Amino acid sequence: MEINALKNADYLDIIFDNRNKSYGGYQLRKSYGQRVGKAVAILYGALAAIILYGLLHKQDVQATTERILDGTILTDVYVAPPPVVVPPPPPPPRAVMPHARPTRLLTDPVVTDEPIPDDRHMAHASDLTHANVGRGNVIGEEGDITPDIRPGGSNTITPPADTRPDKPLTYVEQMPAFSGDLQAYLAAHINYPHAAREFGIGGRVIVSFVVNEDGKITDAHVVRGIGGGCDEEALRVVNSMPPWKPGRQNGRAVKVIFNLPVVFELQ
Repeated sequence: MEINALKNADYLDIIFDNRNKSYGGYQLRKSYGQRVGKAVAILYGALAAIILYGLLHKQDVQATTERILDGTILTDVYVAPPPVVVPPPPPPPRAVMPHARPTRLLTDPVVTDEPIPDDRHMAHASDLTHANVGRGNVIGEEGDITPDIRPGGSNTITPPADTRPDKPLTYVEQMPAFSGDLQAYLAAHINYPHAAREFGIGGRVIVSFVVNEDGKITDAHVVRGIGGGCDEEALRVVNSMPPWKPGRQNGRAVKVIFNLPVVFELQ
């Protein structure tokens, strides 16, 4: 490159001196400044367009909002009142409970040989006809017992039926008892049979009988005998005994089966 041309040449001309300047690298470097300028101009133009669009859109929205508000007509809105809840009717008044009704003691069955006081006997069904079940015996006004006031109730209470069995019982709370000394009574009233004495027969005759509610002896029969007329003599003495104290169950006199040994002993 000549000296005059070198003074006016830029660094690209010096680098590409005696080279193929039509090669892409020279052209790219030569036009780099123009391309950067175009890119910067395009960027600023895009930013300016975005800012301008935002300002115009904001004005348009504000104008639209103002038009909507100017044309709005406010009217009264009717709001229905809440539904009225009707409370359910009150329950019917409870029946007036009778006062000072008599009560009968409620006790648990107890098997014992000891006599039970009359005021501790269990109430029977017939005792509850005009009394309520309670924790003690209380004297009150005579009349109907507390009515059944449950919904659908009949307003009356039927006393429980008598559930006492017809057959004699074997074990009860209070067993029957002879009034007095039983062994002394038997010794005083038994006549030793002549045949049994002659043949030396002796021993124990078991007699079974029923003590009724009134204490009288019924249905006596020999369960185990020894013969020689002793069985018949034992039955005679048992059937001729005075009334016993009846057995009791739940405070009521009941029929009870009793087995009595009658001893025949030669002296």
